[in-house]
Amino acid sequence: MEVEVIDLPFQGRSGIIAAFLVRGPEGVIVIETGPAATIPALQAGLAARGIEASAVAGVFVTHVHLDHAGASGWWGGLGVKVHVHPRGARHLIDPTMLIEGAREVYGDKCDELWGVIEPTPEDLVRSVADGEILQIAGLEVEALETPGHAFHQHAFLIGKTAFVGDACGARLGGNAYLSVTSAPPQFSLEHTLASLDRLGARQMERLYLTHFGVIDAPSAHLELYRDAVVAAAEFIRQRLLEGFDEVSLRVAYEAFQLERAFQAGFPPALWPRIQAANGTDMGADGIRLYWEKHQHV
Repeated sequence: MEVEVIDLPFQGRSGIIAAFLVRGPEGVIVIETGPAATIPALQAGLAARGIEASAVAGVFVTHVHLDHAGASGWWGGLGVKVHVHPRGARHLIDPTMLIEGAREVYGDKCDELWGVIEPTPEDLVRSVADGEILQIAGLEVEALETPGHAFHQHAFLIGKTAFVGDACGARLGGNAYLSVTSAPPQFSLEHTLASLDRLGARQMERLYLTHFGVIDAPSAHLELYRDAVVAAAEFIRQRLLEGFDEVSLRVAYEAFQLERAFQAGFPPALWPRIQAANGTDMGADGIRLYWEKHQHV
């Protein structure tokens, strides 16, 4: 098996969103589609590697957020089957709710950011159950349910390599700073930690983060990310107990994350890329909603 990272420049910035080309003994698969807006970059990345998109044996998306699965309809239009968690399948077939949710958040900039979201033909959407192993392109691809960022999220395991979507945070530029992927509305602290434990028990040798690239020391990464998640959740909990409102929380949370980034030696020039990949406003909102459901305890 050979894995190649295809950079899908987002908002003109590289190193933010990846798709993964996996070469097996009998063909190739692609894991993550990126947004519809980055389809030209995806096409170019495949062509540069000598791959005709319609010849791809199958596409896998870790979850249906638009930065991971926004181009699924394009793949379906080529006749390529898209594999997804059962809870996400209906949103690929009818992306109306995804589009409406994005428009609520991004307004007039929605199409510019994410592109035109097309439905995926129902017969080309393959629901994959937790623990199911698919034989494709001469590879064995196992779906491992990893909720926490979203309840419809899988990691896809091939041997000792795991493609984890947003289950293990975002890390840009190979820096030690880990950005907590806690966007609303489904962030769950306990599910995130349980998913990290589940991945850790599998003793992976490599993790591939959609934001962004390969992790060659998975055990250390999972431990560091656990610490980052717990610290972020506790920070928001304390501010809520102090009476911070939504706007104040966002400001305070960005300052908190900037301090952690500074301590990790994260270059300030890269901060806009982190915000594009995994904005702190969304992160604060997701944790706030979680604690509001749990009454800050």
